Amino acid sequence: MDVLRTACSALGCIEPEAGDAGKADVAKTAERLMPVFVSALCYWHHFATSGKRININVDPKDNMATAFLKMMRDDGKQPSQLDVKTIDAAFILYAEHDFNASTFSARMSASTLSDTYSCVCAGIGALRGPLHGGANEAVMYMLEGVTSIPEGEKKIRDMLATKTLIMGFGHRIYKNGDPRNAIFKKMSKSLSERPGGNPVLWQVSDHIESLMANEKKMYPNADFFAASAYHQAGVPTPFFTPLFVMSRTAGWCAHVIEQLGGNGPNKIIRPSSVYNGPEKKAFVAMAGRSKL
Repeated sequence: MDVLRTACSALGCIEPEAGDAGKADVAKTAERLMPVFVSALCYWHHFATSGKRININVDPKDNMATAFLKMMRDDGKQPSQLDVKTIDAAFILYAEHDFNASTFSARMSASTLSDTYSCVCAGIGALRGPLHGGANEAVMYMLEGVTSIPEGEKKIRDMLATKTLIMGFGHRIYKNGDPRNAIFKKMSKSLSERPGGNPVLWQVSDHIESLMANEKKMYPNADFFAASAYHQAGVPTPFFTPLFVMSRTAGWCAHVIEQLGGNGPNKIIRPSSVYNGPEKKAFVAMAGRSKL
């Protein structure tokens, strides 16, 4: 996440938006930022883990999902169509979703007539918090090492017994299940059934979905099966949330455009607050106060 925030700030210095604040071409900046995020993440990954400086290995005709997989793997091979379809679908499914914390942060920054780079950095900052981003990473860490359905059920029941938060379930908007989950689940199953796939991971995930529905009346959000889909497409777990940033940048910038469209004097977003502290107290002169 810090890599993407740094890349966003750096590009804002190298290619600052022209014109008055709020009048720049936000869509152009968004289209520039998303592929830059792909390159920055993959370059940092290879250099940080092996000291390798990767070269350009993509084709101008590649879509963003293909380019990401090529740079992430850097093995000279064309990624499979199923892997490309999985990442591309994730980019679409995660692109925009109402006024969540990161989107609101980006839009609030836009209301001040800040530049697009600053708005996106605000979104990344909010997404970095564990209560907003990282749920699909947490799901994968939870499922790591589980080798059977009984083992997976025991783990979940133990977590329920200790009231440990089970990531990937529940949603502020979707009370009866996230419609995006069905798509991720289907992709995860397809990946598990191909040669070299991990059918046990999908079976355990499927069983946990049923268990949570029966025991707690809780249903998966988009992040639950996204975890096993990403994993079986060969995406390292720490990449899950950065992939979300690449996708959601489109949504953040769409909100920035909308905010600027109706912006003007006194249109800054300024929430009100309600004081709920102690009631008004009588003033006591210094001479009448007790010494600590």
